[in-house]
Amino acid sequence: MASQIQPALPARPVLGLALLLVVLATLAERAFGLHEAQYVAAAAYLAFVLGCLHRLGRREAILLSVAALLTALAILWQDDPLAILLQGLDTATYMATFLLTLGMLRTAAATSPAVLECGIYLTQQPPGRRYAALHVGGHLLGLLLNFGVLNLLGPMIRRGVESGDPALAEIREQRQISAVLRGFPTILLWSPATITQALMISLLPGVDAARLLTLGLVLTLIMLGVGWLEDRVRWHKFQRARAHIKRPPPPPAPWRAFGGMAFICLALAGSVVLVKLALDIPIVPALITAIPCVVLVWIVLQNTGGGLTGAVAAAAQRLRQIVTMSFPNASPETLTLSSSAFIGVLVAALLPPELVAAAIRPLEDQPLLLLAIIIAIVPLASQIAFNPIISVVVLGGALIRVPGLPVEPTILALALASGWMLALPGSPFSIPCLILGRLLNRPGTQISWRWNGVYTLMAYATVLGFIGCARLL
Repeated sequence: MASQIQPALPARPVLGLALLLVVLATLAERAFGLHEAQYVAAAAYLAFVLGCLHRLGRREAILLSVAALLTALAILWQDDPLAILLQGLDTATYMATFLLTLGMLRTAAATSPAVLECGIYLTQQPPGRRYAALHVGGHLLGLLLNFGVLNLLGPMIRRGVESGDPALAEIREQRQISAVLRGFPTILLWSPATITQALMISLLPGVDAARLLTLGLVLTLIMLGVGWLEDRVRWHKFQRARAHIKRPPPPPAPWRAFGGMAFICLALAGSVVLVKLALDIPIVPALITAIPCVVLVWIVLQNTGGGLTGAVAAAAQRLRQIVTMSFPNASPETLTLSSSAFIGVLVAALLPPELVAAAIRPLEDQPLLLLAIIIAIVPLASQIAFNPIISVVVLGGALIRVPGLPVEPTILALALASGWMLALPGSPFSIPCLILGRLLNRPGTQISWRWNGVYTLMAYATVLGFIGCARLL
């Protein structure tokens, strides 16, 4: 399923400039209230799509074909197709902007010595606390690196387990990779710096963002306990057999690196608060507005060895590389996620509300069963390579239009985010499993089903129980 858009070199600056215009126009619309900018963003996005057409991968070609078919159906069937298409394009440009600004953060983090030191420290923890360290570390680093945390920790884990008994190395790799793969996706449950949370707030009117964040944080801590318990039970006999082995002491904690990471996180959080208060905008638009500013300062701080002038020059050069190289290199992910969001919006709009209402009417008196189905649909659909973003947008967009839905928007948002979270370790076609499969030279079915299948089932039962209790509060 892996595919890539590989634009010819002359097209890279053109794609980069088109994506830069998408970002700037979307920020003008979402942060500064210039609603006419959405047309500029839509035009720049369509120019980006046209620039990619001659080098589409299979996945992107399929998604764009589906998008074109749905566009034709909307024109033929809808009374006001232009409004629906603009809504789809607005969501697509929003998702593209969100992904690209997060990519800027990842670009700055990738060259940070503090991030590298923290990664090395996590992978060298003793067995007794290695799972918790990698689960929590994968989660926290994922806030800055997103999927890049897998590219950082995956090779480190592989190098760390290669020496010694091959059978032991296999087990250590499975446990450590599983810890990261379980910890990283839980950021989807609460962090505003994720596409999931951005979608929930924009897709579902009436979501209480503060309550969603609080419930997501609590569930994140519970998921740590579930993953740790599964690991301890599965490998209990193995642990007992090796309890007598003397191991070298763990490395000293890199407190300076921890301090640097904490400073960046606090700077980002503080910048988001300042932007939100200054512009009086929601948290996610404030986040994508603040990220470029934080990235610029972070890059300058990484290059202070050459003096202020040298640091500014280095930052300018890095920003140029982001636009001309990083943005075009992110074309596959950008096109996949944005076109999936567009498809989801159109499918939800084309589905008659009365049809969705009729489908859930038998479950009106059984909201817990309805939630169980909603949570399960996203990971189940991902087993046949159905992108979670499409499932979430279609489900959310369709359900929120049903009058008298027995599930409030905040609980619905948490259920959809939980389903997305379960899909990442549980599907061989998820982006994390594809990344790790390529890095480790292992099939996605081994990483997802064999290594994390039991955990996914345990996590599903836990999520359902938690959300069932949360809806009563």
